[in-house]
Amino acid sequence: MVDTVAVGFPVVIPGGYAALSGTQTFDGDKTFSGTTTLSGATTVSGVATFSAAAVFSTMFKMPSATVAAAGSVQGDAAQIATGFTLVSAADGTKGVLLPAAAAGLVCFIKNNVAAALKIWPSTGDGINAVAVNSAFSITNLTSVTLIAYDATTWYSIPLVAS
Repeated sequence: MVDTVAVGFPVVIPGGYAALSGTQTFDGDKTFSGTTTLSGATTVSGVATFSAAAVFSTMFKMPSATVAAAGSVQGDAAQIATGFTLVSAADGTKGVLLPAAAAGLVCFIKNNVAAALKIWPSTGDGINAVAVNSAFSITNLTSVTLIAYDATTWYSIPLVAS
């Protein structure tokens, strides 16, 4: 049983069983092989990969933020992070900027105002069949889930925001 772990590089716990309790902070990619039990606060600043059963003693907590839409082009839109983002200040021209696509990243975006919101991909990325570096728009008071398929492509669920 490990009580506290803090590392600044990729960590692999091979085979068998890992039981971690207390506070764990992993700064970098983390791979767990075999049955893994995590209890207490666990932070992975990178990619967590579980190749077998993972047991969490507390509910997963998704990051959330409120961001005011800004700008009118990809270069001056308000940056958002993965997790849930509640967007204010949309006016049909303002928007938000997704993080750079990486397979498996997920952004939940809620347009909280009565005007359209532009969602821009990071430079070199694309959303659905919209041209690379072009905005994807959602209408007033709607939500969309965006999932990165690979290092350059985001897909929306549903295809049209609702």
